[in-house]
Amino acid sequence: MDLRASSTALDTVLFVLLIGVAVGTLAGVGDRRAPDGNRVAEETADLLATTTTEVTYTRSARVPSSALLDGDETVSVTVDRTASATYAELLAAAAVADPALGESSLTGMGGDLRAGSRNATRRVLHTREANAQVAVTWRPYPDATLRSSFTAGDAPPRDADVSVATVAAASGVANVSAAAERAARTTGFDGVATVLADAVVAGLFQPNETRDALYSEGPDRALVAHRYRRASSVLGVDATDFLTPEDVERANRRLSGALAARLSRDLGRRYDSPAEAAGAVRAHRVRIVVRTWSR
Repeated sequence: MDLRASSTALDTVLFVLLIGVAVGTLAGVGDRRAPDGNRVAEETADLLATTTTEVTYTRSARVPSSALLDGDETVSVTVDRTASATYAELLAAAAVADPALGESSLTGMGGDLRAGSRNATRRVLHTREANAQVAVTWRPYPDATLRSSFTAGDAPPRDADVSVATVAAASGVANVSAAAERAARTTGFDGVATVLADAVVAGLFQPNETRDALYSEGPDRALVAHRYRRASSVLGVDATDFLTPEDVERANRRLSGALAARLSRDLGRRYDSPAEAAGAVRAHRVRIVVRTWSR
């Protein structure tokens, strides 16, 4: 059995994206700058940050039919969505929609949004003056075990004169840098990890939108449940006991507790002190790097 629905609503991960996007320029270390090359990089970065586009993508999963109706068979659930935002906002949302924890996809969904955002971006990259590549990276702190990255466009040749500009876009995860610093002083690495994990889970499974989906009787409910099951499996816990509208916060606490344990170990390996770890937290930002080179 196949069930399909359409929606013009944004996914939950898109709801709290930054309204404005910060744009800056950065000279790449070791890159040689072509004449007027940086101008093209800056213009491309500005286009990504200010120009709105539309992406149509699909969320789909194989779920137990009991997630939707009576029965014990497995059904295919598909929801078609259309999202409208700036290129930078869509790229940021695609990065955070399905981060990897180690080598495992945390939610098992998000690839189609990533492909749609990448394809839309590729169509506006190249000009008669230059070629371009866009690299999108989200890490809640440098080299984190929880991460997401992808590129749009081909890499420059090794001998190319490359110019670089950057766009900082909101990830949809709350800015918890100050809270992490406070936690570092009282509960160490565990406190920093807990603050960070709570914010990440709340961004991926935003309580209000998740609650609305669980109240529904259609495919949205099944897809939300699928994402919880996937995250539970990756984190080694079971949050599906609480998949009712009234228990969203309990389900999120189950996931964030397990994620915090993983992040605490990772932070302890990478930083000499909890204060240093807290100072590195940047979960609220996605880094978008534009590289351009002459044809």
